[in-house]
Amino acid sequence: MQQAFAPSESRGRAGIPIRYRVFIAILVLGAYAQIAQAILIREGLVVFYGNEISLGAFYGSWLFWIAIGSLLIFRWRDHPFVNQPRRWVRRLLLLTPAVLLLQVLLLRLVRLFLDVSSSEFVPLGELFISLFLITTPGSLLLGVVFPLACKALHDATPVAGGTSIVRDVSWLYVADALGALSGGLLFTFVFLRWLGLAATLGLVALLLAFSAALLLQGRVRRRWPELLLAAVGLLILLPPASSWLGWQLDRLRFHTLHPRMELLDSLDTRYGHLELARLGEQVSVL
Repeated sequence: MQQAFAPSESRGRAGIPIRYRVFIAILVLGAYAQIAQAILIREGLVVFYGNEISLGAFYGSWLFWIAIGSLLIFRWRDHPFVNQPRRWVRRLLLLTPAVLLLQVLLLRLVRLFLDVSSSEFVPLGELFISLFLITTPGSLLLGVVFPLACKALHDATPVAGGTSIVRDVSWLYVADALGALSGGLLFTFVFLRWLGLAATLGLVALLLAFSAALLLQGRVRRRWPELLLAAVGLLILLPPASSWLGWQLDRLRFHTLHPRMELLDSLDTRYGHLELARLGEQVSVL
């Protein structure tokens, strides 16, 4: 049985069906999730001095909060905001770049918060607790967005029927996995080499602003959140701003780890983070 949809609901202004716009949004979000994982893992390995236990703590916390986010949507399935999934997916997409930047800052300052000196390893209990809390906003957001996207896809599917919905949700998982694969490859072999952390954050913000703009419902005239995020992302992506921001972030982390040394230069590679520093007349590679 066919279900009627208004043109403004089933198609956007550019004639792209809403369901395809949801697929694009999840594709971009999958890439963001993989890039965010890679960035946060690298940050954790630096501030925790390569402690591999931090990897287990990170992934355990990351997956836990994603599960909690999905369960919350299931539990609140009758809540008004769940019944407006496209609007909330758009809002959460706009929020994700700020969340990632906040997590990077928290990781770079975590030793100050824990009051652990640069000559000590972070105790395991504090390591687990700090990663459990720092991963909360980003992974909880991802856990909430995906089931909301499934609901948005269900609402935009022109044919009512279990088989069609299952097929579309399956393809949504494919879009998420494809985005994650693309994001991991691009971050490892392109972004780290040619952009660096700050410019990568700017590019991610730009892509998320674009995908959020695709989800605008009806004739929405106020596009300022998307335009603002895109402008900030473009500004950070440009070399002068990205170089300055990247250097400031590196100095912030360096002085928490090596307070007596002077940072001369830093470089992100696919294998790890390198720093050139000086203590008196001695120059060291860290």
